[in-house]
Amino acid sequence: MMWKPVLLGSFVTLCFASVSAAEDTVDFVRDVRPIFERHCYECHGPEKQKSGLRLDVKAAALEGGDGWAPNIIPGDPRKSPLMQFVRDEDADTRMPPEGERLSEKEIATLTAWIAAGAKWPDGVDA
Repeated sequence: MMWKPVLLGSFVTLCFASVSAAEDTVDFVRDVRPIFERHCYECHGPEKQKSGLRLDVKAAALEGGDGWAPNIIPGDPRKSPLMQFVRDEDADTRMPPEGERLSEKEIATLTAWIAAGAKWPDGVDA
Protein backbone atom coordinates (compact mmCIF):
# COMPACT_ATOMS: atom_id res chain seq x y z
CA MET A 1 0.00 0.00 0.00
CA MET A 2 3.01 2.31 0.23
CA TRP A 3 3.00 2.79 -3.54
CA LYS A 4 -0.34 4.69 -3.53
CA PRO A 5 1.00 7.82 -1.77
CA VAL A 6 4.08 7.77 -4.01
CA LEU A 7 1.93 7.41 -7.12
CA LEU A 8 -0.41 10.19 -5.98
CA GLY A 9 2.53 12.48 -5.20
CA SER A 10 4.06 11.84 -8.61
CA PHE A 11 0.77 12.58 -10.34
CA VAL A 12 0.31 15.88 -8.47
CA THR A 13 3.89 16.91 -9.27
CA LEU A 14 3.38 16.21 -12.98
CA CYS A 15 0.15 18.21 -13.02
CA PHE A 16 1.82 21.25 -11.48
CA ALA A 17 4.82 20.93 -13.81
CA SER A 18 2.49 20.92 -16.83
CA VAL A 19 0.65 24.03 -15.62
CA SER A 20 3.94 25.81 -14.92
CA ALA A 21 5.34 24.94 -18.35
CA ALA A 22 2.17 26.21 -20.05
CA GLU A 23 2.41 29.49 -18.13
CA ASP A 24 6.08 29.91 -19.16
CA THR A 25 5.29 29.58 -22.88
CA VAL A 26 5.54 32.89 -24.71
CA ASP A 27 2.31 33.68 -26.51
CA PHE A 28 2.34 36.05 -29.47
CA VAL A 29 -1.00 37.74 -28.72
CA ARG A 30 -0.49 38.02 -24.95
CA ASP A 31 3.26 38.71 -24.80
CA VAL A 32 4.82 39.72 -28.12
CA ARG A 33 2.25 41.85 -29.93
CA PRO A 34 2.01 44.32 -27.01
CA ILE A 35 5.78 44.87 -27.24
CA PHE A 36 5.50 45.53 -30.98
CA GLU A 37 2.53 47.86 -30.39
CA ARG A 38 4.33 49.83 -27.67
CA HIS A 39 7.75 50.12 -29.30
CA CYS A 40 7.56 49.38 -33.04
CA TYR A 41 4.24 50.14 -34.75
CA GLU A 42 4.80 53.89 -34.87
CA CYS A 43 7.51 53.37 -37.49
CA HIS A 44 6.86 49.78 -38.62
CA GLY A 45 3.09 49.41 -38.49
CA PRO A 46 0.00 49.90 -40.62
CA GLU A 47 0.54 53.62 -41.25
CA LYS A 48 4.30 53.75 -41.82
CA GLN A 49 6.93 51.18 -42.81
CA LYS A 50 10.36 52.73 -42.37
CA SER A 51 13.09 50.77 -44.15
CA GLY A 52 10.35 48.67 -45.72
CA LEU A 53 9.74 46.83 -42.42
CA ARG A 54 6.25 46.09 -41.19
CA LEU A 55 5.76 44.35 -37.82
CA ASP A 56 1.98 44.29 -37.66
CA VAL A 57 1.49 41.63 -40.37
CA LYS A 58 2.95 38.14 -39.95
CA ALA A 59 4.30 37.60 -43.48
CA ALA A 60 5.87 41.07 -43.66
CA ALA A 61 7.39 40.83 -40.16
CA LEU A 62 9.02 37.50 -40.91
CA GLU A 63 10.17 38.58 -44.36
CA GLY A 64 12.17 41.64 -43.36
CA GLY A 65 12.83 45.09 -44.66
CA ASP A 66 15.03 46.85 -47.18
CA GLY A 67 18.49 45.36 -47.28
CA TRP A 68 17.99 42.34 -45.04
CA ALA A 69 15.80 39.29 -45.00
CA PRO A 70 14.48 37.50 -43.14
CA ASN A 71 13.87 39.77 -40.15
CA ILE A 72 12.91 37.01 -37.72
CA ILE A 73 14.57 33.61 -37.98
CA PRO A 74 12.34 31.20 -36.05
CA GLY A 75 14.45 29.17 -33.66
CA ASP A 76 17.50 31.43 -33.90
CA PRO A 77 17.24 34.75 -32.04
CA ARG A 78 21.01 35.35 -32.30
CA LYS A 79 20.82 35.52 -36.09
CA SER A 80 17.49 37.38 -36.24
CA PRO A 81 18.04 41.00 -37.34
CA LEU A 82 15.11 42.08 -35.15
CA MET A 83 17.03 41.04 -32.04
CA GLN A 84 20.28 42.54 -33.29
CA PHE A 85 18.54 45.91 -33.72
CA VAL A 86 16.83 45.97 -30.31
CA ARG A 87 20.06 44.92 -28.54
CA ASP A 88 22.37 47.27 -30.44
CA GLU A 89 24.29 49.67 -28.20
CA ASP A 90 24.93 52.10 -31.06
CA ALA A 91 22.32 54.86 -30.84
CA ASP A 92 22.41 55.30 -34.63
CA THR A 93 21.25 51.75 -35.34
CA ARG A 94 19.44 50.71 -32.15
CA MET A 95 15.70 50.20 -32.28
CA PRO A 96 13.66 51.98 -31.35
CA PRO A 97 15.86 54.96 -32.21
CA GLU A 98 13.93 57.35 -29.99
CA GLY A 99 11.90 57.05 -26.84
CA GLU A 100 11.98 54.24 -24.35
CA ARG A 101 14.23 51.28 -25.12
CA LEU A 102 12.91 47.78 -24.68
CA SER A 103 13.34 46.54 -21.13
CA GLU A 104 15.46 43.49 -20.39
CA LYS A 105 12.23 41.60 -19.74
CA GLU A 106 10.82 42.59 -23.14
CA ILE A 107 14.06 41.59 -24.86
CA ALA A 108 13.99 38.26 -23.00
CA THR A 109 10.37 37.75 -24.08
CA LEU A 110 11.20 38.35 -27.76
CA THR A 111 14.28 36.13 -27.48
CA ALA A 112 12.26 33.29 -25.94
CA TRP A 113 9.50 33.70 -28.54
CA ILE A 114 11.94 33.48 -31.46
CA ALA A 115 13.89 30.62 -29.84
CA ALA A 116 10.62 28.68 -29.48
CA GLY A 117 9.89 29.07 -33.19
CA ALA A 118 8.30 32.55 -33.35
CA LYS A 119 4.79 31.11 -33.39
CA TRP A 120 2.39 33.74 -34.75
CA PRO A 121 -1.15 32.45 -35.25
CA ASP A 122 -2.55 32.76 -38.77
CA GLY A 123 -5.07 35.58 -39.11
CA VAL A 124 -3.71 37.44 -36.08
CA ASP A 125 -2.44 40.79 -37.26
CA ALA A 126 -2.71 44.26 -35.75
